[in-house]
Amino acid sequence: MRTNLWKLVSAMVILTMLVPALASCTAPEAEVVEVTRIVEKEVEVTKIVEGEVVVETVIETVIETVIETVVEEVEVVVTATPEPKEPKELVISAKVQYSENFDISTMVYSDWPHEMIYDNLVTVDPNYDLVPGGLAEGWDVSEDGTVTTFYLKEGVTFHDGSDFNAGVVKWWLEEMVKEAACCAYMYNAVTQIEVIDDYTIALTTDGPFPALFYYLSGPWGMIMSQEQYESLGPDEYASHPSGTGPFMLEEWVFNERFVLVRNPDYNWAAEWTGHEGPANVDKITFRIVPEDVTRLVELEAGDTHMVTEAPWRELSTYITNPDYQVYQSPDATIWFIGLNVNTPIVADLRTRQAVGHAIDRDLIQETIYQGLGRATGTYLAGELPADQGVTAPLYDPAAAADLLAEAGWVMGSDGVLVAETVEGVDAGTRFEVEYWTYNDDEASRLAEATQNMLGKVGIKANILPMDKPTYDSQLEAGSHSIILRRYTWDGLDILPWFHDAYYLPYPNYLGVSDPELDQIWADSEKVPTWEERSDSFRVGHQLLIDRWYPWAPIYQRPLLVFARSTVEDVQLIPLRAGMITESFLMIDLDE
Repeated sequence: MRTNLWKLVSAMVILTMLVPALASCTAPEAEVVEVTRIVEKEVEVTKIVEGEVVVETVIETVIETVIETVVEEVEVVVTATPEPKEPKELVISAKVQYSENFDISTMVYSDWPHEMIYDNLVTVDPNYDLVPGGLAEGWDVSEDGTVTTFYLKEGVTFHDGSDFNAGVVKWWLEEMVKEAACCAYMYNAVTQIEVIDDYTIALTTDGPFPALFYYLSGPWGMIMSQEQYESLGPDEYASHPSGTGPFMLEEWVFNERFVLVRNPDYNWAAEWTGHEGPANVDKITFRIVPEDVTRLVELEAGDTHMVTEAPWRELSTYITNPDYQVYQSPDATIWFIGLNVNTPIVADLRTRQAVGHAIDRDLIQETIYQGLGRATGTYLAGELPADQGVTAPLYDPAAAADLLAEAGWVMGSDGVLVAETVEGVDAGTRFEVEYWTYNDDEASRLAEATQNMLGKVGIKANILPMDKPTYDSQLEAGSHSIILRRYTWDGLDILPWFHDAYYLPYPNYLGVSDPELDQIWADSEKVPTWEERSDSFRVGHQLLIDRWYPWAPIYQRPLLVFARSTVEDVQLIPLRAGMITESFLMIDLDE
């Protein structure tokens, strides 16, 4: 009986304790409950022993019910907090810093960081078609081609927090055509800017203007913050830009590095990208490293992810290695020998033409560039119609010797030409010049190759490498005669840019001054169709070569990029120096 009683009591206790526990799985709470339990107590028992009353204390087990406040015990499962992900920082190494400021209205050159910071109304897709950019939903063009109405995206903000709207676009266009502006010619055809509402703007031109969309899609189509520009002033803004692009400038050490951080508010990518939200990487460091060897060592050590303008001689090393990726794209970079038409030693057209005949472009393409790219004697990218059908001096050492003799040069005993009857040059003067170029490895190799070729026709060219800022300032000063230079631009306007008298002494640093040519350049921008524009520029292109020949072009270089295997979603755009705003938005890292 006592055993059964214990079983009954135990069952009652267990049930009493389990019911509240099973009723809830939430955090422990205090609760008033009725508890039944077995206890042992001392009790006095009265007995009669041998006729006497005796009181004894004994231990007795009893069942009792009490009211208690209890706290339910609940099993707590602790989930480990995941460690925060490391920010994705993409490091890019380039050989040259081309631009010296971020003021779009006054800059002469641009760099990849400009593409990271700014957006455009118009952009270029991978098929090289002009399509709406990050700032425009689209546009309409009037039947007569003189009014273009842009419909702007709403909800777009600059890095400084100010709003992007039609009023800002109007202000920006007015800045782009001011007297101090670098490239006013791009928008001088715009005669009226009408703000229809906050997000609609109409541009009226003085006639059909087929180049408008092209200019709006390029570096001089990047739109700046009016609020920051006016607050800081042009000088300070030049190093403290504010755009609407996917990255914001955090640090700039001149000629050393740019550091950019992701714009967390970015959500207006061009439709062709299919991208939504901010950029994929958190930070981009864009480093300037002129030496190819150093850039490749850093690539292999993992200190850099991408090497742009990669050395062609190393292509076979990386193209077969699974730890790396090789990206190639058609590009509009032209290497050329520049000849200052106002320097007596090359003032004679025949002397300049002889330089063109002295250069074995095919040999350079096959050796330095391993057969890739295009040997060229003309001034534009071969993909552009205005380059097609144009003729120029090509490799012919015998023709070079004949032209130099006609110009009054004779060969000296040491293999260097000596002036005999050269107009403007004292008799007995040796044909020995400084040969300016960049201080990077590609320029060095190309300078040595062309130096040797010039030497074979009697021109002694002493190579003088410089960093780009020094090089540019020296060109503007005007003491050069023969230089080795490159440009990257996919537009026909590069011809007047370097050769219109309006741009003397810089960027027209070779001294061409020709009213007939200047008129051709101006008229080319006013023809009604893109095809007619190309035809008109082709005429000017041929006349420039025949009458002046200020360049001896050498080679059209395709873009070459080496990247680590962890780099993903690289989108190169043909003829646009490789990457544009949308490219940096989409690029990613998996590491």
